[in-house]
Amino acid sequence: MDFQVFYTEPALADLAAVMAWSWTHHPGTTERFAASLLNHIDLLRSFPSMGAPVHGYAGVRRLLHSPLHVYYRAHQDRRVIEILHFWHGSRRVPRF
Repeated sequence: MDFQVFYTEPALADLAAVMAWSWTHHPGTTERFAASLLNHIDLLRSFPSMGAPVHGYAGVRRLLHSPLHVYYRAHQDRRVIEILHFWHGSRRVPRF
């Protein structure tokens, strides 16, 4: 049975900001990038441990979809993936 993916409010705010910036600077490729990002995240349904563990944050993992890092937590007991943040790779790791 696959995991369900849920997006936190901070993750949705991050995603909205990233997509707004991208539409402004790369209007010809933003739709394709967004689709590939969401398809990549969808892989977590079947492969919840696909991302690398984040040092110093128990249970938090990071999935790279360049240039973004998708921070998430897999709840094995509930079979839920909780998307925490979308973060540009040039920024410092967010606080959880």
